Amino acid sequence: MIKKWLLSNLIGVSITVFVLITTFGLVYSLANKNQISTGPDNVQFRSGPGLEYHSLATLKRGTDLIIMKDDHGWYQVRRGDNEKVGWVASWVAESRTLRHATIMSEATIVLDPGHGGDPDKRYNGLAGDNGSSSADGKYHEKTYTLRTARQVRAALAPTGARILMTRDADVLVPLLDIPKLATKYQADAQISFHFDHDGDSDSATSASGITQYYYHDSGHGLASAMHNALNSLPLTNRGMDTAQYVVLDHATQPATLLELGYINNPSDFKYIRSTQYQKQIATDITKGLTTYFTDEAGKK
Repeated sequence: MIKKWLLSNLIGVSITVFVLITTFGLVYSLANKNQISTGPDNVQFRSGPGLEYHSLATLKRGTDLIIMKDDHGWYQVRRGDNEKVGWVASWVAESRTLRHATIMSEATIVLDPGHGGDPDKRYNGLAGDNGSSSADGKYHEKTYTLRTARQVRAALAPTGARILMTRDADVLVPLLDIPKLATKYQADAQISFHFDHDGDSDSATSASGITQYYYHDSGHGLASAMHNALNSLPLTNRGMDTAQYVVLDHATQPATLLELGYINNPSDFKYIRSTQYQKQIATDITKGLTTYFTDEAGKK
């Protein structure tokens, strides 16, 4: 009797079963979409959404958390084991590649490769900008700022830090838009990459070396950390200075601008165009940022 009924109502039964399974799946998904389990060890459970807030606890791998709010990529969460509420860096807590989180892992760092774009094209109404050029005019600053920033990003990747690039292609980013990215994500550091130029655009110079700039007091510590870290480069470190560049003047977060050699000095340019030099810059900046964030944490 039941078999006969099932056969005569096969379509209706199938639809009912499908609806039940789909409904259960949706309910299960909705119930768990705001739940995560920490990937790395040593995830910091902080009193607020940022490195400036003190740590309430250190979470082990596999700690269950319920997401309550998202603020610039920081999650306000409730712990599944003791119901306490705090904040975690989302990219750290959800990482499946990072094994052990550090102070660097929680940092948001904006890398800004200076200049960019084709001068014959318009980007949001502005012409592209090659930046300065080598003494023979064949090579442009925009190329090497981007290559250097990419090397820095690669060096920073193993730390687990959240890395944002103002550009990752040969395009122009308006100067006023550069600090906005750091502001939007409440970045802990903004680093702009440039290569210096001295004299006429079509002539070589004897000027040589690297310089670190900042403008607001909030950028002094970052620029100082970069100054100390970059002392091992083969080019002379000319020191730190203040400059009212737009990307520094309009910065709301700690910001520094690095001039990493004179592109129209043929001797400096041999280093600038070298992948080895770019990688050394990346290694040194990573070390400098590690020291900077560790020192900043010690002041709290």
